[in-house]
Amino acid sequence: MLISKYHRIIVVEGKDSIDFLQGQISTDVSKQKVEQIDRSAICNLKGRVIASFFCKKISNDQFHLITHQSVVKKLMDTLKKYAVFSKVSFSEGVKEISDYIDDETWKNSIIDSFDPEIYSENSEKYTPQELGYDKSGRIDFKKGCFTGQEIIARMHYRSPGNFSIARVEINDPNKSFDQAFTVNNKKVGNIIEYVNGKYLVSGKTKNFDSLKDNLENTGIQSIELN
Repeated sequence: MLISKYHRIIVVEGKDSIDFLQGQISTDVSKQKVEQIDRSAICNLKGRVIASFFCKKISNDQFHLITHQSVVKKLMDTLKKYAVFSKVSFSEGVKEISDYIDDETWKNSIIDSFDPEIYSENSEKYTPQELGYDKSGRIDFKKGCFTGQEIIARMHYRSPGNFSIARVEINDPNKSFDQAFTVNNKKVGNIIEYVNGKYLVSGKTKNFDSLKDNLENTGIQSIELN
């Protein structure tokens, strides 16, 4: 597994690990096999994403959540808040992650796979649909209840396809992370990842469809939806 040096491991351990995580995170840990790694997330009660992470099953009593260092404390605090009546503990893993890739390569992989990561700057700002998590496999709509599930499922079934994320290449050094993505002074969406002129932008599908039909004089070299 290749990740950047800015990631950390949270160890979830205890005999209630599966039941606890099953009620909190967005993927189905009851189906995971030992050493299996799933992309997952955890949301607040309003259905907004607190943190994204890789969930690796070590055993029935232990899981590793591999997340960006900027949301480690917030993720730990969230897990602890809901674990009062569960026999489970949390710690930051001391094991070094050996397979590092540089940050630029990591961000390129995020953009190319349409799978944005949550940082402290955009934690609790977006629903899974606005991040494309309903299409990338970070949400399992068949697993049953988890925190925020009711709102997330309602959006999924009542307004399918309302949001998309777009991979955009544009020569504009003034655009940056967590900023409105505007073209000719018109807002199209919000920047959720960028590196070297490549961007992931979250927005309404109709905005992207309109933009794709009117690329002349925009400076956009390419645009592709998830």
